[in-house]
Amino acid sequence: MISAEFLIKLDLLNESLDRASDVTLSIESGQFPFVGEKNSKLLVWASGGDLDRFESSTEDDPTVMEVTPLATRDSKRLYRIDFPRDELESLFDTLFYDHDTLLVDGVITADGWDLRMRALDKSAISRVYDELQERGHAVHFHSIHSECDDHSVDAKLSEAQYEALSAAFERGYYDVPRETNLEELAEEFPVSSQALSERLRRATAAVLEDALDDAAVNADG
Repeated sequence: MISAEFLIKLDLLNESLDRASDVTLSIESGQFPFVGEKNSKLLVWASGGDLDRFESSTEDDPTVMEVTPLATRDSKRLYRIDFPRDELESLFDTLFYDHDTLLVDGVITADGWDLRMRALDKSAISRVYDELQERGHAVHFHSIHSECDDHSVDAKLSEAQYEALSAAFERGYYDVPRETNLEELAEEFPVSSQALSERLRRATAAVLEDALDDAAVNADG
């Protein structure tokens, strides 16, 4: 299994969380977000800040149909949030239904949707990334690693580094013999082949540094 952590910039809940910026919404784990005939439903635990203000702010948020309090635990509240179907259906399809991926957990703040998902292989994560980009969603990966390997890789890659490394891997740049070259790869990006080469070297160095550091820690242990 492959685990990926990434931040998505979405319009959903932006207005509500801008007005209640201290509130954090933690997506209830284990759910498959439901898409019905008219709406999409998501269960979240809200904490921090003024939760009453958050509730009232959702009334004027055009991306929210309804917010229903379901339970209270200490200072947290469990909400069911109903979104307009068209706003969330394609996103849910990409993230949870189309590519054998599973939502592990996620946090929604004024900064965006910070999600962690699992997939069967790296190509599924790559397809999710490509489709999110095609839909105009800004995506920043924090980490991607294998949960099956003895030494997982948790490299901190920029969005541009991940995109370049993913494309190079998928197109066979690292195969022996290579199935593509830098000039062909550079045609997919608004950069020269030299700039792409430098980007790939930095991304590869970050992945190797993380892997070797992890291996050294395990060896010392």
